[in-house]
Amino acid sequence: MRNEESDKVYSYKDIKNKEGNWELIAGIPYLLTSPSYEHQYVVGELHLELASYFKNRGCKVILSPFDVQLDVNESEDESKIVLQPDLLVVCDTNKITKNRLKGAPDIVIEVLSASTGVRDRNQKYYLYESHGVKEYWIIDPSNRTVEVLGWKDGYFQQRSVFGPEDKLISILYPDLQINLANIFNV
Repeated sequence: MRNEESDKVYSYKDIKNKEGNWELIAGIPYLLTSPSYEHQYVVGELHLELASYFKNRGCKVILSPFDVQLDVNESEDESKIVLQPDLLVVCDTNKITKNRLKGAPDIVIEVLSASTGVRDRNQKYYLYESHGVKEYWIIDPSNRTVEVLGWKDGYFQQRSVFGPEDKLISILYPDLQINLANIFNV
């Protein structure tokens, strides 16, 4: 939900103590609604797969809610771009602080819902692309598809779409293959 005072530009200090989970996109706060069972089932199954794959590879798999600050040149309080992806993978663990990730994750996964789908495909797509997220997965549980976007030379240039009977293959980690029938409970 977008805030009512659309002319005001907010920073993290304005929302950090508010009740609920919030994202900031260009200084505009969005309250995140409670996810559906289907959303959480997909997130949970993916987390299990990713945690198993990355366990001995030096990368961390983090579940939402966990803040990702993309405008790394701003202080924590002055940040105007703070997102909470459903899942993220970070291999440079120096970016992880006590309460946030400062910088772009290696992989971001967003599971679409009615309240976030447009933002995930538009504003957040652009932010992830422009801040160097190497791989972005957009999961549509309603249509049982996963779009995998690979970053190269400043843009998401590679694109693969997988359906419920497919094996998702990561662009960044080609040996990371996930049977989507299990994820979508087919």
